Amino acid sequence: KEGASVLEASLEAGIYIPHLCKHPDLEAVGGCRLCSVEVDGVENPVPACKTTVQDGMSIKISTEKSDKTRKMAMELILATHPAECTGCPKYGKCELQSLYQYMGVSAERWRKKSRPVPNDSSNPLIDHLFTRCIRCGRCIRACRELRGVRVLDYQRTKDGIRVGVDGGLSLEEAGCKFCGACIEVCPTGSIMDSLGMKKEDMSYSDSVVPCRAACPAHTDVPRYIRYIKEGDFVKATAVIREKVPFPETLGNICNHVCEDNCKRNEFENPISVCKLKKAAAEGDDGSWKSKVRREAATGKKVAVIGAGPAGLTAAYFLAKKGHSVTIFEENEKAGGQCRYGIPAYRLPDDVLDMEIGDILA
Repeated sequence: KEGASVLEASLEAGIYIPHLCKHPDLEAVGGCRLCSVEVDGVENPVPACKTTVQDGMSIKISTEKSDKTRKMAMELILATHPAECTGCPKYGKCELQSLYQYMGVSAERWRKKSRPVPNDSSNPLIDHLFTRCIRCGRCIRACRELRGVRVLDYQRTKDGIRVGVDGGLSLEEAGCKFCGACIEVCPTGSIMDSLGMKKEDMSYSDSVVPCRAACPAHTDVPRYIRYIKEGDFVKATAVIREKVPFPETLGNICNHVCEDNCKRNEFENPISVCKLKKAAAEGDDGSWKSKVRREAATGKKVAVIGAGPAGLTAAYFLAKKGHSVTIFEENEKAGGQCRYGIPAYRLPDDVLDMEIGDILA
């Protein structure tokens, strides 16, 4: 693709080039030199992540020059890195370890130079183990490019260059949002989740976003809160409707277990997810109705017994799949426990009628 880097083009074509400072969500900087390749007509190896593809290029990934450049770059990284991997919290799941094993490189040719920088455990949610930092800059770029928080930067200290906060402030004092992006992109375990939120019995994505994992419908909480922040209530409620066709009803009566699992419980108060959901639903202009995707008719019929919230939800998604759905309900009105089990001062009838009307339509 025009404008792609050699590294991106190679990976897309199924051709692997070792790389470390590059991350799928971050711009490349070419700092680690581990993706060095030879290009015909260029004297020395170049970083594949910073070299743009051009028609007629001839690229050699594994040559004497490129292998030597990559090997030396990895050896220099390992020369200041702790030699003992088994004591590392990322043992067996470390990108650096996987990479130097793949390359068949060790630090034996270089004299080990320790960096006795004390760990920083003063911040909620995050431990910074500076001896494991390889100064790839991923965490800084994630903080700046992905989150726009701009808290982390390189700091010059008596022990050398390290990642930190200007003015020696704590992360909380500097305005860190504790989003965890720096933890997620760190390739070595230098920045770690201090609460052990990444549980062995949970998927990685569920551990990273515990509010979404705790939601019984697994609604993408961060995504619709981001749309609310941007003032786009239509998109926010559309995200909720991907899982549940009752956004304003839930905004009134949801038991919001997502808030019990919000990361901000650890140093402040949880985000008011339920109230935000209600605000977004109230601000929705209904334009989503013209954009509802419905698959072609399948010719299949479905009977749903009971027009409570579960029956209505099942009917809604079955209809979107193109099936012909009939709901049977013994009470005068649809709504089930939402109508007959919850008092109107908690869930107004007009809110319920409106959302049921949308489902039936």
